[in-house]
Amino acid sequence: MEEQPPEGLPRGRTLDSVMPILLFIGLNRLAGLGWAVLGATVWSVKVAVGRYRRGEAVGKFLPILVAYLVVRGTIGILTDSEAVYFGIGIATKACIGAALIATSLIGRPFLGRVLHLVLPVDRSVRGHAAYGRMVSRLTIVWGAWLLATSAWDTWLFNQTSADGYVLIRALVGWPTGIVLTLGAFWYADRALRAVPGFPGLLHLLEEQDERRRKG
Repeated sequence: MEEQPPEGLPRGRTLDSVMPILLFIGLNRLAGLGWAVLGATVWSVKVAVGRYRRGEAVGKFLPILVAYLVVRGTIGILTDSEAVYFGIGIATKACIGAALIATSLIGRPFLGRVLHLVLPVDRSVRGHAAYGRMVSRLTIVWGAWLLATSAWDTWLFNQTSADGYVLIRALVGWPTGIVLTLGAFWYADRALRAVPGFPGLLHLLEEQDERRRKG
């Protein structure tokens, strides 16, 4: 059985989200861009490895994620260029967004292959047409969101300093991301009600949590 997450995990996740920003801004002011990139990169790699060890859904994507963080950080340090460092992130986000939309358009939506790792839906639900429509639409919305935020990031970077870019992007992105995630959860739950006998995502999550507690 999977071990129950420690009680302090939510606080740890908050720290993991905030620290790369604080490290970047603090080190950028004190020691320059190179040290700022190094500090943020090291902490981000630590977070990715920590999530893998806790059994979260990073799984087989961990080597790719770590390699990306290291390569991007290395290029940022060597070039000592804010435009290059942040530009890599913006371009990567846009490419992922376009790729997500493409997977849905060709009939193999990315979320159809990974969503069950996060939401406890069984094979009978995943085999229903309503599930296929739901993951296809959400994959397109996710891709469109990444493309839209890439454009926003580009505009914001050109309007402010590196520190301002990092801070404003986080302050706007976090609450917006939460709202969109809740909206996607609501839509998925409503869409899957078309599956005969489906009890609702909230019910499934409660059952999963109960099994973890007993295990």
